[in-house]
Amino acid sequence: MSKLDDTYPEKSQFYRLPWSKNDNPIGWLEVTDTCNIYCKGCYRQRLTGHKSLDEIKEEIRLFKKWRNCDNISISGGEPLTHPDIEEVVAYCWEHKMKPILLTNAVLLDKDRLKNLKAAGLKGLTIHIDSFQERPHWTGKTEEDLNELRMHFAELVHEVGPFFCSFNSTVYHDTFDSIPVIMKWANQHLDKVHSIIFITYRGVPIRDDLEYLSGDKSVKVEDALSYTESDMDAIDITSLNVYNILKEHVPFYDACGYLGGTATHEAYKWFIGILIGTKNRPIGCFGRKGMEIAQVGHHLFQGTYPAYPLTNKTGRKLFLLSLFDRKIKKTFGRYLKNPANLLSNVYLQSIGIIQAPDLTSAHGQDMCDSCPDITWYDGQMVNSCRMDEYRKFGGFIQFAKKDE
Repeated sequence: MSKLDDTYPEKSQFYRLPWSKNDNPIGWLEVTDTCNIYCKGCYRQRLTGHKSLDEIKEEIRLFKKWRNCDNISISGGEPLTHPDIEEVVAYCWEHKMKPILLTNAVLLDKDRLKNLKAAGLKGLTIHIDSFQERPHWTGKTEEDLNELRMHFAELVHEVGPFFCSFNSTVYHDTFDSIPVIMKWANQHLDKVHSIIFITYRGVPIRDDLEYLSGDKSVKVEDALSYTESDMDAIDITSLNVYNILKEHVPFYDACGYLGGTATHEAYKWFIGILIGTKNRPIGCFGRKGMEIAQVGHHLFQGTYPAYPLTNKTGRKLFLLSLFDRKIKKTFGRYLKNPANLLSNVYLQSIGIIQAPDLTSAHGQDMCDSCPDITWYDGQMVNSCRMDEYRKFGGFIQFAKKDE
């Protein structure tokens, strides 16, 4: 159990996102395992380098056929190191799936971004946190890094329109900085469309556990990059992040979630959506608003949404106040300030992700209906554990040494 506050809200107050393995908004496409910086806890080792363009195109077609994706999250490694990245983006868009680039942005500049836009890029999720070994920014605090986040937010806004998201891994050393990141994001709703917090996880290395590949004992600390011997380092939960956001972020609440595959109480994904003017939130979505957004998109577009094409909406959004009490309260606040009538209305999503956890029965509690499943060796595999397949041919199992 986490040492931090773990107050469990009732699941009935959130909408369980209707995603499944074969009807999911996201296709997780890894074009390379090469990267140009180091991030603590990274799930991917360099073993094979860049995939061929033909192999990548085949995976895109498979996602379209078997995943019914609304978007393709183009990841790695660092996807901007791939020599054919613009052709990859174009091929996704040709197949009517939004290409979203997941990048550390070290190689991102205006010319590169313009070329990606011309190819059909619809959004970026930029990973920045203080545990990266990033050129010229190593050793900086999360508050310091808001300057770098702002640089990329301005760049993406200038070249766009793009959906612009930032993600950050949460460690004990950076947990208290969550409000600092969110305060910055809330001041730029017109440019920062999403913030995602990912709780740090790793395979726990414990003296009382044996690690098995099939019936063979293996040493995972020598084979995997995401192992952790300090059990206190991996005990931050999504609920910890949710509670600190509730305490410090005006009007924040979650409206949707995904549970776990092994434990009934787990919140593996939290999604919240703030509503506001360009520089301040005034309210948020409730569960009914999220349900209408998900079901409505599927009804009219045939897919569930994860990334909209824009975060700028009109006052028509407030029609949802007929069904959603939180949006109704937001509409009331909006009307109380006449200056709001001259401003656009923006949305800003806040995601919280809690990756795999070891259960008391020595199994792994995964994300139910995992959005980040990728394609490997003829099957769909959770991307956060794909290196277990690459090194051992399947998921590592755990057993007590005296069993």
